[in-house]
Amino acid sequence: MEPLRPVVLERLMRYYRYLSEVTARKNIDTITSAQLGATLHIDPTQVRKDFGAIGLMGISRVGYEVCEVCRAIRLVFGFDRPYPAILVGAGHLGKALLSYPGFVRYGLRFIAAFDNDPSKVGLTEAGLKVQGIRSMKPFVRKNNIKMAVLTTPVSVSQTITDRLVSAGIQAIWNFSPTRLTVPEGVLIRNEHISLGLAQVAYHLNALRTEENGELPTLDQPCDEPCRPEDL
Repeated sequence: MEPLRPVVLERLMRYYRYLSEVTARKNIDTITSAQLGATLHIDPTQVRKDFGAIGLMGISRVGYEVCEVCRAIRLVFGFDRPYPAILVGAGHLGKALLSYPGFVRYGLRFIAAFDNDPSKVGLTEAGLKVQGIRSMKPFVRKNNIKMAVLTTPVSVSQTITDRLVSAGIQAIWNFSPTRLTVPEGVLIRNEHISLGLAQVAYHLNALRTEENGELPTLDQPCDEPCRPEDL
């Protein structure tokens, strides 16, 4: 199978999440590309192309077997092959991620958590004892860990990343609001909370503009520089 482009992977996850939600509410055996496309606002032809890329062939006038679609997507992503991961940064966000039970559906299993804050080291979060950063590298090597989830402050994120990569980490899910530099072959997935908040703020600002009939202007003096990232 040819490597799938990120945009295709994103659509496959949309199909999977939708079908998982639907089957949790009611029995549904088959679905057509037209039905799936209409619900998710994706062209039915694109749905068929995406399914064809992972070896799925629909049945004329019937569509696709929902169970088979979900199984094929799980195989593509490897959800049924659990992979251990570590979390670095046991603050509020880190603790929330450790406690989220839904990751198990996608194969993610946290087996250790690390932090450099003495007040956090030694505490137990979601059944895991938080360890100091100094023990992180030996732990990764000893247990052959390939994935890390990063929720550290910007000031230390690159340093931590360098240590993770040198220990053998091959994929980093980055919740730290900064762009990280890694060698070729190491995957970085950035999750900028600020971008999500910006989209919400834009939507609300547009609604206020419609209600008040006021448009933002740039005729006022600029006395405030761009705010630093703190999310």
